[in-house]
Amino acid sequence: MTMLDPDILAHVGTPPEMPPLTAELVALLRANMAMMAAAMPGADIDHVEDFDADGVPVRLYRPSSGTPLPLLVFLHGGGWMFGDLETHDAMTRHLAAASGCAVLAVGYRLAPEHKFPAGLDDAMTALDWARRSASSLGCDPARIALGGESAGGNLTAAVTLRLRAEGKAQPLFQLLIHPATDMGFSLPSFAEVGAPGLSKTYLDGCREFYLGDIAPSDPLASPLRAERHDGLARAIVLTASEDPLRDDGEYYAAALVRAGVETLACRLPGLPHGFQFLPITIPAVAAANDLIGGLVRRYFAIN
Repeated sequence: MTMLDPDILAHVGTPPEMPPLTAELVALLRANMAMMAAAMPGADIDHVEDFDADGVPVRLYRPSSGTPLPLLVFLHGGGWMFGDLETHDAMTRHLAAASGCAVLAVGYRLAPEHKFPAGLDDAMTALDWARRSASSLGCDPARIALGGESAGGNLTAAVTLRLRAEGKAQPLFQLLIHPATDMGFSLPSFAEVGAPGLSKTYLDGCREFYLGDIAPSDPLASPLRAERHDGLARAIVLTASEDPLRDDGEYYAAALVRAGVETLACRLPGLPHGFQFLPITIPAVAAANDLIGGLVRRYFAIN
């Protein structure tokens, strides 16, 4: 029995069971996402500008400020196969408005055309570019964080692991919104939460299209399976109660805590996976956006 917030349930109804993924279905779902996004209004932001970050398309959202703003490099979700700067424009605008910080959205390459680690490579490139370019963007180079939702949360966690392995500085903090952290897709919440549109069959297809021949146990694909989690950026981990991936985030938060990483973990009641892609006019979605914005403000120490 679903415990979805009633307003959300009225909006989304009961999603259909997803058929096996094919290239044709991916194209159809991409077109559907673009159509939905085009009808999604976003918050007004003072300055929005596109850049080429060493070959990776990025879009800066910078609220009005007389001083350099902290910068959140943000990676959208979409099963590693869906989404771009346009489809997630409204989501990013609302995040920038609620947090008061500058947000740099990253248009990383997508599977199946570009398999692992193409998206991860692009996330690394975008973060490095942001660090080098922060001052010219009107941002504070000493306050740069990294975050993402769903597949973007997976990439965020993977970036922190790769930065540690390469001896590079961690972001100021990492923001993980219902992240996928274990490509096995077999943690207990998959049996406890029914979400036909996000079934294990569908997610297994996402994994196969994204990873190809790479083993799901690779820690840069499944950050939860890393041998160690110490030395990573402090974390904000937000999960949704009505999400089969709920345990991915909560198990990962526990792993960070065990490793001594400062971690704030919170389960948001009544919300499904991908709630940020729902209209902000739904009160529960607006409240969640305000919560996320407030946490980002706190961690950036924005007055």
